[in-house]
Amino acid sequence: MKSTYKPIAVISGDVINSTKLTSEQFDQLLTRIKDIQTWISKGNKSNVHSIERGDEFQTVVHDIENALRYTIIYRVAIKALGKLFDSRISFAIAPNADLRESVSESMGTAFVLSGRGLKNLKSERLLFNSEPVELSENFNLLFKYLDKQLTELTSRQCEVLLPMLKTNEGLSITELSKKLNIADATASKSLKASGWSLINELNGRFIHHVQGLKHA
Repeated sequence: MKSTYKPIAVISGDVINSTKLTSEQFDQLLTRIKDIQTWISKGNKSNVHSIERGDEFQTVVHDIENALRYTIIYRVAIKALGKLFDSRISFAIAPNADLRESVSESMGTAFVLSGRGLKNLKSERLLFNSEPVELSENFNLLFKYLDKQLTELTSRQCEVLLPMLKTNEGLSITELSKKLNIADATASKSLKASGWSLINELNGRFIHHVQGLKHA
């Protein structure tokens, strides 16, 4: 066990209507979740993950300024598989945790807030909590709008949005279209419809606030 007093983020999610998926679709889902988790760990090797019963997942994030981006990537990457796929995600940031080799056996405020938030999700599909509570209060309304935007995305819009999220705005429209093998006009139209500019601006604001928390 490793105790930490620094703030960590915990992302907890489950897949909506996973029992309605075929065996092949479920395999696609598992592969996608594992790919997301591998990618997140490349960003910070201390980040760890779990998958429970195939349709519940959790990630412990040490680079907490990226917690929102990772959460959106989970949501978008799963939705990109098709209209049958979506997830509910609760994430939280808080200090003080006892980290064990198994994520499911780790304890701390961020785990409690994240897990409790997931259980309380009903019609919403995205929720954020924090300690101090002022951080989450500052973003609650913005995240309600974000949740609505993400829920309404088509799988094509998610496919276009995903590389931009992963490269953190590192792709031009031409680079994006080549990566996806689509026309520049299609990439541009889909990216605009996805709300990328506002999502990117919101993520930047989140990073700014969370970096202040890290150095407090």
